[in-house]
Amino acid sequence: MASQSPTPKKPAPILAHRRSQTNWPALLIGGALLAAAGWYVWQNTRRPPEVVVVKETPKAVEAPKVVEPEKAPVVVVEAKPVTPVAPPKMTETPKVEPEAKPVVVEIKPYVFGGAALNDPKFPAVLVADAQERLKDGKWEDHLVRLQKGLLPALAATSSTDGVERHNRLWESRAFALGMTQALFIRRVGAENLRTAAQGGEGQPALLAELVGRADLLEKFALTLKPADDASEALRVWARLAADDTPAQRGRYDNLQIACALVFDKPLRWSRFDGGEACSADALERYRYFKNAAEAGRLVGDVRKAPPGDLVWVVGATATEEEMAWALANPKLRSLSEWAPSYGMIRYRMDYVTQEKTRLAKPTEGTLKEIFELGGICMHQAHFAANTARAYGIPAAYVTGDGNRGGHAWFAYQRKDKEWNMNTGRYNDGYACGETTDPQTGRRIGEFEVQILGDPQRRAERFAKSQRLQLAAQIFGDGGDLEAQHECLRLAVLAANRCLEAWRAYAACLEALGPKVKTEEWKLFVLEMRRAFDDWPDMRELADDMEAKHLFPTMSQDEIFLTCKRAYDRLMSEKKRRGGYDRTRYDLIQKAVERESAVLMADRAKNAEKLASMHRRALEENADHLPTFRALLEGYYQAVKGDARMEAAFLSEIERVYKRKLGGAAGADVFRLQAVAGLLDLIQGYFDKCDDKDRARRLRLESEKIQKALDKLKK
Repeated sequence: MASQSPTPKKPAPILAHRRSQTNWPALLIGGALLAAAGWYVWQNTRRPPEVVVVKETPKAVEAPKVVEPEKAPVVVVEAKPVTPVAPPKMTETPKVEPEAKPVVVEIKPYVFGGAALNDPKFPAVLVADAQERLKDGKWEDHLVRLQKGLLPALAATSSTDGVERHNRLWESRAFALGMTQALFIRRVGAENLRTAAQGGEGQPALLAELVGRADLLEKFALTLKPADDASEALRVWARLAADDTPAQRGRYDNLQIACALVFDKPLRWSRFDGGEACSADALERYRYFKNAAEAGRLVGDVRKAPPGDLVWVVGATATEEEMAWALANPKLRSLSEWAPSYGMIRYRMDYVTQEKTRLAKPTEGTLKEIFELGGICMHQAHFAANTARAYGIPAAYVTGDGNRGGHAWFAYQRKDKEWNMNTGRYNDGYACGETTDPQTGRRIGEFEVQILGDPQRRAERFAKSQRLQLAAQIFGDGGDLEAQHECLRLAVLAANRCLEAWRAYAACLEALGPKVKTEEWKLFVLEMRRAFDDWPDMRELADDMEAKHLFPTMSQDEIFLTCKRAYDRLMSEKKRRGGYDRTRYDLIQKAVERESAVLMADRAKNAEKLASMHRRALEENADHLPTFRALLEGYYQAVKGDARMEAAFLSEIERVYKRKLGGAAGADVFRLQAVAGLLDLIQGYFDKCDDKDRARRLRLESEKIQKALDKLKK
C-alpha cells in the first residue's frame, strides 16, 4: 500500500521537460506568423530594413537559449496592426499640419494703453515692424496685431465724452500711427501691398516712408475709393515722388496723391469738332503743376489743397501744351474769379441752326482755337473748366436737360473754398446737372461736387467724424457691433453732412438686424433728411432705408400716404420758389415713381387711384419738358392693356399738351427743337394705343415745327 502514496508526484521536472518539447511546434508556428507579418509589412510599406529583421527571426529557433515565451507574443501582437495599413491612410497623415499653432502664438497685439501711448520708442517699433512686412509680406499679421491692440484702447474710453471720447488717444503719435496703418492696410489690401513691395520705380522706398507717416496714410486711404486701382495708384505715386528734387520732397504730397488716384487708369478724351483723341501721362501732368507752382503762376494752391479737391484739377481734359497756353493768356491771367471765362467764348448760333456763314469753324478743338473762333455752350463750359484747372482751380464740366434741351455749364471752387455751380446755367429747369468724376470716371450728380465745398467739411468736427468712423471699423472687425453702432451714431452727430458716415451707420444698423427697433430707423430717416435739406438728392439713402425697414411695418395705405406726402412736400417747395428756378424735378419724378410702385402692387384694385395720381403729376409738371417726358412712360405702364384707361391716357396727354405746351415755343430755336422731340415721343404712345388719327395730327404739328427750324438754316 505504501507504493501507492502521493510521493510519486515529483515528476514535475518531467512535465517541464515535456513542456519544452511541446513548445517546438508553437515556436515554429510563431515563426511562420512572424514571417507572414514581415511579408505583409514588406508588401504594404516597401521598407526593406524591417523585412530583413522579421525574416531572420525564425533562425533563432535552432538555439535553445532564444526560446523566451514572453518575447514571442510581443512580436506577434505588434505585427498584427501593421497588416491592415493601406496607402489611403498613409496619404491622410501629412494633411495634419501642426505648424499653424506657432504662427498664431507669434501674433501678439501691440499695447496702446498706459505708458505705451507716450513712449517715444513705440512709434519707431511700429515703423520698423511695418517695414519688415515689406520683406516677408505678412501684412495680415501686422493688421491683426494692430487691431487687437487698438480695440481695448478704444473700448477703455468713456462713452459719456460723446464725440470727444477718443481725442486723448489721437494725441498720441503711437496711437495715430497705429490707427492709420490699420486703415491703410485695410483700404489698400494686403495683396496690393505685397505687389507694391516687390515692384520697381521706387515703390518699396515709398512704402518704407509711408508706414511712418500717419498724415499721408490717412489722406491716401480716406481719398481712395472702391473703384480705384490701389496697386496701380501706389506705382504712379512712387513714380511721381521719385521725380522730386531734395528741396521739393514733402511739398507736393497732396498733388502726388491726387495724380496717383486719377491716373490709376488711363486718362483719355476726345476733342470737340473732330479733333484728334488725346491722352495724358501722370508724370507730365504732375510736372506741369509742380513747375507752375514753383514759378508762382497758379491761382490755386496745389500744395495745401486736400487731395479730394485736387483730383478736380489734375483730371483736366486738356493737354499740357493747351494749359501752358492758358497760363500765358493775358485775359485769363487778369481774372480774379473764374466765372467770366465762360463768356469769353463768343456764342455761335450757326452751330445750332446750321445756317451758312463765312465764319471759320474749328478743326482741332483746342482751347486756343475755341478762344479765337467761338462755339456753343459745350465749348464755353469746356474752355472755362479746363482753363480754371490749368490755373490750379478745382472745376467741373456740367451737363443737364431742361426746357430748352441739353445744355452745358461749368462749376468751380471759389477762393472761399465753396463751389459756384451756376456759371452758364439756364434759368428754366436746369436745376440738376451731372459731371464725370475724374477719379473714378463715373457720372455723378453735381451736388456730389458742391458738397465738397460745404464749410462743415473744413471744420474740426468733420475730422472727428472721420476718426470715429475709423474706430467703428476697429470695433466691427473685432466683432463688437454694439460699440461700432455707438461710434457711428457719434460720427453722424459730429458732422451730420458727412455722407460716408451716414452710409456706414445704415450698414451697421442693417448688420444688427432685429436688435434695431423701428423707432431708431424712423429717427435715422428723419435726421438724415433734415441734415441734407440743402442737398435733397442726398436723401436717396434715407428713402431707400425707409422703404426697406419701415414700409414692411406699415399698411399699403400708410405707405401710399407716406409717398404722397413726400411728393406734396416737393411740390410745395416748387411753388414757394421765386426767381431762379432751382426746382428739383428729378426728385419729383422719383417721388411719383415711388408712389406709383406702391399702387402697382395691386394694379386692379388701385386702377383709378393710379390714373388720378399720374394725371395730377402730368398737370403739375408740364412746365418742365424732361419731367413731362419721363412721367409719360410711368403713366403708360399704369394703364397698359386696359383699353378704357388707355383712351383716357391719350386724351389727358393731348389736353395737357394743348393747354400748357402747344404754341409755347415761340421763336426760340432750342425750345422749338425740344417741343418737336416731345411731339415725336407722344406720337409713339398714340401709335402703341392704336389711335391712328390723333397720331397723324401730332405728326403734322411736328412737321410744322421742323419747317420753322429748316428756315433758319438758309
